[in-house]
Amino acid sequence: MAEDRQPDSERAENLLRSSNLFRATSTRRTFMTRLMAAGGGVALGAGVGGGLLLKNGMGAVAHADGVDPVVAFGNAAVGAERIAVAFYANALGDSSAYGVASDEAKGTLLNSSHRLYFSAARQQEQDHQDTLVSLGLSFPYHVFSFPAGTFDGARAMLAFGEQLEGIFIGAYLGAIKAAASETNTFIAEAAAQILGIECEHRVLIRDIAGEDPPNNRVFEGNLSANGSTVYASAGDAVNALLALGVGVVS
Repeated sequence: MAEDRQPDSERAENLLRSSNLFRATSTRRTFMTRLMAAGGGVALGAGVGGGLLLKNGMGAVAHADGVDPVVAFGNAAVGAERIAVAFYANALGDSSAYGVASDEAKGTLLNSSHRLYFSAARQQEQDHQDTLVSLGLSFPYHVFSFPAGTFDGARAMLAFGEQLEGIFIGAYLGAIKAAASETNTFIAEAAAQILGIECEHRVLIRDIAGEDPPNNRVFEGNLSANGSTVYASAGDAVNALLALGVGVVS
């Protein structure tokens, strides 16, 4: 196939072009420049994501359990971002590819300004998911449900959203730690960039809920008494979402 004969950098850029986050040529080229500097190319034999997420953005890393922890965090992040899209869509009373109709808010839970915040957050989570998938990452489930009553009123919805974002923050902190342990500065930086947006979402939710102060942390992780748990593995982060009551539909 012609695609198989393309240089690795060209093939990777073609995949990135399909993502909203990398649609701008300048953003895509900057991303590619950093990637090439990390290892001179992308190992595409098992998909772009497999190459990007392994040590130095390139070759395979051997682990005792046979599973690369950075790849595992990346795959779990795809599922987390789908859950996030479903949450924000449900809160707005809108449908999404990742939620169920019965969970959608039946009334207006947010004023017009706060709806703008949630609409932006939903699109940001979708862009995160699209970017992760464009890198070859995957999660086996697509549709998720939430505990009964989550979207019956603003108070319950906002409380759940704050907990949800806290888990996302802890998961990305865990991903950064895993990537750093593999000397994978490229992926550590990418996870940190998404982490920053999840922190914004958490504070906006707290602000809408009238919590005082909404920005109540000095550090996001274990260095703060009220910081998010830094998950040691992708499985721990997924289990935290399940413990919160997020259900897998399909």
